[in-house]
Amino acid sequence: MGKIKEWREKGYFFDLHWAKTFARTIPTLLWLAIRHPLLVLNANKGCKEGPLNLRPDRLPYTIPSFSEDMKFCSSNKRYLRPTFLCDPYEPDIIAMAHKLGAFQKSDLDYAKSVYRFVNMKVRIDFSPPKSAVECLRRGHGTCIDKLNLFLALCRVAGIKGRYRLYSFQGVEELYDIYVAADPLVKKWVDALNFFVLHGSGEVYVDGKWQICDVSADFYHAPPQKIPIPHFGEDPADLWIKPAHGIWKPEGLPFGFKFFMSLPFYLFRGTGRAINKNIRGNFEKGKRMLEELDLEEYDKEIRKTYKPRWHDSARKASRVLDRL
Repeated sequence: MGKIKEWREKGYFFDLHWAKTFARTIPTLLWLAIRHPLLVLNANKGCKEGPLNLRPDRLPYTIPSFSEDMKFCSSNKRYLRPTFLCDPYEPDIIAMAHKLGAFQKSDLDYAKSVYRFVNMKVRIDFSPPKSAVECLRRGHGTCIDKLNLFLALCRVAGIKGRYRLYSFQGVEELYDIYVAADPLVKKWVDALNFFVLHGSGEVYVDGKWQICDVSADFYHAPPQKIPIPHFGEDPADLWIKPAHGIWKPEGLPFGFKFFMSLPFYLFRGTGRAINKNIRGNFEKGKRMLEELDLEEYDKEIRKTYKPRWHDSARKASRVLDRL
């Protein structure tokens, strides 16, 4: 019974939160795919030029060699121990943590360094789920993949970290990049008025849980004229907000990787179309930041920025309640 309790604490089972999330979203997607099969067929055939993922040809960082004398936090306490897809004891995770300042900086300064590293160096894309160390070695991943990496790098340094999951609404700029690129996804999101899943993180620093959203790399902000996310800042104030409830598990459930991989294989063209859009926005952002200072850009854009939500949270909640 002790092991079952520990697994339940770690979030290894699909609980009521997951059941509600999938029950509200997956049937609608399947219904749309059945009703509009040509959307799926045409997407899978017609977007071969779109990339399967946005893995960089060369990593924009170097993973140091692991040494046996490298210090790391080995604990079975909640929010510090390994969980599914988030193993802080991986040698590459330990080595990268030391490179970023683990046990050399204060917890706050180190967590900020990790936050900036994951946001600035690891590219966001639409690809099958990866573990923390896989995300580090490949240099790309979804919001959840990047979150796995962020939490592993924090836990290995003795900083408690947990997931913050919810179905979400985004600003118009995000809708244009991630949703409008593919007709099937567009119909799905328009029918629900929210997207299935997003993950932010929370780390326990200076006596409180601080929200950290590492889902987008900083290069995506300037082309869309949105602010750069800050450590400890709730993304709901800027560009992405919960459409319904939030849950904060310690880890992800067994089966997450398998079930969340299915859409990437069933709707291959959808992934390629979205990645093509993301890549275009990323390249534009890189060119812009050759001439812009990131901090100065953020300071100026915040003076006038007001989020243009794709629709109201009230309407999204009503749609959720009816499903």
